[in-house]
Amino acid sequence: MKNDYRSNKFKKLLDNLQQESWQLELIISGFAIYGLIAGYDSIELGLLKSVQKEEGFTSFMLSILLTSMLILICVLLTHVVIRGLWIGAIGLRYVSGDIDYKNLNYSEKFTSFLKDKVGSFDHYISKLENICSTLFALAFLMIFYLISFFTVIGFYALSVYYLEGLEVISVSLHTTVETIYNTLYITCIIILVIDFLGAGFLKKYKWTSIIYYPIYRVFSYITLSFLYRPLVYNFLDQKKARWIGILMVPTYFVVTFFSSGFSTLRSNYLDHDQNTSQQFTGKENYEDQLLKDTDMVNFASIPSKIIEKSYLPIFISYTNYMEDAVFKNDSTLLPEVDERGFGFHLSNMQSASGVVNFHVTPEDNLEIQSKYLKIFDSIFKVQIDSKKQINHFNLTKNKQEQFGFETILDINELPRGKHFLRIIGPDEKEKGVFERDTLITIPFWYFPENSSTSNIQNSSIHLDSITSN
Repeated sequence: MKNDYRSNKFKKLLDNLQQESWQLELIISGFAIYGLIAGYDSIELGLLKSVQKEEGFTSFMLSILLTSMLILICVLLTHVVIRGLWIGAIGLRYVSGDIDYKNLNYSEKFTSFLKDKVGSFDHYISKLENICSTLFALAFLMIFYLISFFTVIGFYALSVYYLEGLEVISVSLHTTVETIYNTLYITCIIILVIDFLGAGFLKKYKWTSIIYYPIYRVFSYITLSFLYRPLVYNFLDQKKARWIGILMVPTYFVVTFFSSGFSTLRSNYLDHDQNTSQQFTGKENYEDQLLKDTDMVNFASIPSKIIEKSYLPIFISYTNYMEDAVFKNDSTLLPEVDERGFGFHLSNMQSASGVVNFHVTPEDNLEIQSKYLKIFDSIFKVQIDSKKQINHFNLTKNKQEQFGFETILDINELPRGKHFLRIIGPDEKEKGVFERDTLITIPFWYFPENSSTSNIQNSSIHLDSITSN
C-alpha cells in the first residue's frame, strides 16, 4: 500500500508517530549503544592489523568507521541521559504540577528573575523534548558529515594515486596534469567549505550560483550528500539547529585535538610512553606482555624480558620498506610489475565456503622466496651486546597473526644478567634512500634454569662495548 504524503491521513499518522517517537528513540539508542560498544574492540583490532600490514585503503576505511562509532556513542549517550531527564520531568509534573513561585516565598527580585529565566515547567519539558529529538537526528547527520569529510580526502588520494601510475604520457605532461588537477580540486574544496560554514551562502546569489552549481552537483556524489540532503535542509531552515549542524563536526575535531594535549605529567625527564630502548622496556616487544588482541608487536619481539632457556626466538614484523631494501640490494628480484597495494588479486580468492583455496605457491616461487630470505639475512643483522650473531630467518606469523620473519639464537654461552638485543639493518630515511642503523634495541635478562657452576661464577656482564655504542 502506497502512502500519499500530501493526504491528511498520512499527516495525522506522522503527527501521532512524532508524539510517540520517544519510545522508539530510546529503544534504538539502547540497541545502537550496545552494538557499537560490543563491536568497537573488533573494529579497533582490524584497524591495528591493517595499519601494521600497511593496508592503506583498509585502514583508511576502518578509521572512518571507528571515528564514526565514537561520535555516535557519545551523542546517543547524551541523548539517553537527556531523554531520561525528560521522562523524570514528566513524572514530577504529574506529582507536583507547574512551578508555584508564590510557595517559594522568594524576594520580588529573585521571583521576577526566575519567572523570566526559568518560566513554566511545561516550557522546560518542551525544550528537553526538542533537544532530544534534535540530538537523535544529529547523531546520524554527524556520521554522514564525517563520512563525507573522509570520502573527499579518499577520492583525492585515490585519484592522485592513479595519476601517478600513468606511464603513457611524458613526465612534463604528467606534472602539468597533476598540478592542474590538484589546484582545481583544492579550490573546489575551499569553495565547498565556504558554502558549508556560511549555511548555503553561495546558493543565495545568482552569480555565485552559476559558478557553484556544477561543483555542488559533482561533490554531491563524492560526499554522498544525496543520501541525507533532506535532513540537512530541514536543519538549515531553523536558525538554532542550523549552527549546531554546521559547527558540530569542526567542534568535534577541535575538542578532540586540544583535549588530547591534557594529561598528568609525573616526571620532567622520565617518559612512561616511549619505544623500547636501552633505558625502557615496552610491552609491545615482549610476546608474554601482549595480553589483549589489540596489543601488536612494534617491529620486533622476543618471548619475555626474562629468558630462562638456552635459546632466544626473535620475531621481526614485516613492513613494505623491507622489500624495497631487498630490491635495492638485489635488483634481479625486482618484478616487472609491482603488485603491492590495494587491488584485486586472483591468487587470494577463495570459494564461498572457504574450503577451496586457489592460492598455490609454485616451485619457482619457493626458490625466489629462498633467495629473498638469504638477502634478508645479509642485510638485517642481529647482535647481543656487541657480538654479532648467526641468524637464518624464516617466514612466519606470530600469535597476534602478524606476518614477519623469525630466527632462533643459541645463547647457551651467554653470561647471566642483563643484555641488549640489537637488530641492525637499512633504515629508510626517505623514499628509496636507506642508511644502515640500529633499528631497535631490546633489553632482556638471561637467567638459565639449569646453569652450571662455571657459568654462575662468570655471571658478570661485560658491557664496555655497549656503553661505547
